[in-house]
Amino acid sequence: MQHPYSRSWFFRFATRALKYFLLGLAGCTVAYCFSLGLGFSALANLLVALLEGTLSRLLVIVLCLGAIAVITESMRN
Repeated sequence: MQHPYSRSWFFRFATRALKYFLLGLAGCTVAYCFSLGLGFSALANLLVALLEGTLSRLLVIVLCLGAIAVITESMRN
């Protein structure tokens, strides 16, 4: 059995990046729901533009980091 911290630093970095990406996505979702509920359509449109542009590219980067971390970790063992 491996100690939880025996993973490589890159694997820990990739999992933290995924964690904070998902937390940010959840925050944007809550803000979007609140802006629709309160009638701030300009804020809702801004959040949709942010999600389409920035977060979709960031998702690709985070998934690539995770794939590289899984591959290097499996080659290590």
